[in-house]
Amino acid sequence: MTLPTTETETGHGPGAETGPGPVAEAETRPGTAPPIARPLRVAVLGTAHVHLPDHLAAIEQHPDARLAALHPGEPPWRTPVPGAPLARTPAQALSGADAAVLASTTAENGPLLELALAAGVPVLAEKPLGADPAETAGLVAAIEAAAVPATTAMFLRRAPALRRVRTLLAEGALGPVVSGHLRFSHAGLADGVFTGGAGWMLLPEHGGRGGFADLALHLVDLLRWLDPSAPLGMRARRLRHHGRRPLDVGGTALLDWGGATVSVHAGWTVRPGGTHLHLEGEEGSVTVDGGLLTLATGGGTRRTEHHPPPRAGDALGAFLDQLLGRDVWTPPSPADILHTARVLATDPPGRRSARGEQYLHPRTNVLYLFTRTIE
Repeated sequence: MTLPTTETETGHGPGAETGPGPVAEAETRPGTAPPIARPLRVAVLGTAHVHLPDHLAAIEQHPDARLAALHPGEPPWRTPVPGAPLARTPAQALSGADAAVLASTTAENGPLLELALAAGVPVLAEKPLGADPAETAGLVAAIEAAAVPATTAMFLRRAPALRRVRTLLAEGALGPVVSGHLRFSHAGLADGVFTGGAGWMLLPEHGGRGGFADLALHLVDLLRWLDPSAPLGMRARRLRHHGRRPLDVGGTALLDWGGATVSVHAGWTVRPGGTHLHLEGEEGSVTVDGGLLTLATGGGTRRTEHHPPPRAGDALGAFLDQLLGRDVWTPPSPADILHTARVLATDPPGRRSARGEQYLHPRTNVLYLFTRTIE
């Protein structure tokens, strides 16, 4: 059966939905900006990120925001945006802006972030914030020193089904979590997503990190948000390469998450792709496929809920709502951003060979990859 809605969140535009939300989501949090006069004037810095269309749509659909200026970024990583109010420089785009979106290459994030912080303009940056943990640490320190609201576009935190999972975990509905599997994938490599303005994502010199890190960043952040108290660390990882490309196109990792073993798969070569979460606990299990949530508890009871699927523009909608005093999400904190970067960059213990051991879980059909240690 379908569970009825039990709690309503307020908000507008693509960042808002009606449905059950996590407990204690509506409290005032440090770093929340005081309300700003509307409509919010939003500057977009860079046009190289694949989620640029999602951000432009989020601004257009938000009733209390408008696109004030767009700086196209550095050539050749530019995507034409017909009709947009263009700014010749990032500083010009930020002049008079109430908020900024960084939709640039990762290599451009640092200078653009520092410019926006110096201007006192709140920032939503596309991920990853930095190309590696050291660069990320420097940018996080700049955010903390500036005391200006700034975070990353972790839109899975706004997905209604995943917010429901957070509530279930907080309520102890699953009991202690024993194991899990998370997946975020698409076929963007074959479908030409990384051509034109987004071609930089295949080049490490412009901040490209490969298919695994690109999408697994969302999943690691999701785990940290689902249970902030659970220690999180990487134990094994295997990356998949395609042809002579310098970066991987995807991979699978094995994580420790508060005592539970969780496998994470992410990549650019999977059809039909999408988001998937499965957590098993001593008292029950929960599965999320896109917006469909299934909760199974003792005695064979199964319940389903239908929610809107995750949308990339939802993070910006929530960010703008928060600037207007509508506290509708928990954005990644500076500590969250840095911790996630460090977990993804961790080399599993021991020296590793090119081969690994595989184990297929007989009931969940989850494939675990264990890296073999060479003495």
